[in-house]
This record gives sequence, C-alpha cells and structure tokens, in this order.
Amino acid sequence: MRTLIEKSFLAGIGLLSMTHDKAQKIVDELIQRGEVEKGEAKDWVEQLIHRGEEERQAIRKLIHDEVKSALDELGLATKADIQELAAKVLARNKQGKA
Repeated sequence: MRTLIEKSFLAGIGLLSMTHDKAQKIVDELIQRGEVEKGEAKDWVEQLIHRGEEERQAIRKLIHDEVKSALDELGLATKADIQELAAKVLARNKQGKA
C-alpha cells in the first residue's frame, strides 16, 4: 500500500521545489489523513528531499548537455577554446620578444 501512495504522492507534487519545510508540511498532512504513520514521517521527509535533489541534478545535467550541444552546433567558441587561444597568443608574444 505504501508504494502505491508514494508513487501517486510523488507524481502529484513538485519535487523540484521541495524544501525541508515543504516536505514536512506535506508529510504532516499525510499523517493527519492516516496515509502515513508518525514513525515513518522522518524517512518520508528525507526521501522527498533526496528525490527533489536528484531531480534538480538531472535537470541541471540535461540543461548543461543541451546548451553544450547547441554551442557545438553553432560552432561558437567555448571557454576552453578561448583559453587555449589566449595561451597561444601569449606564447607567440613571448617568442617575438625573445
């Protein structure tokens, strides 16, 4: 029964905006409705926060990958490209002065 409640519960909340206080309030409501026992409350709160962080990290990675892909397609210089070019310019300037 807990798995069914948990799945529907997690599907119905915004894990991305899950804070400790928000998770605690949600679990408190579930306790009042009898869907979660008091002894499980701490585990539920920790689990919600953990899953929220996992979701945030997954979205960050997705955004990073998409931006990188877009930059690659556009042929724009990356920070690493610019640093490499700057190093080459410095090296040539040093050679010219020697």
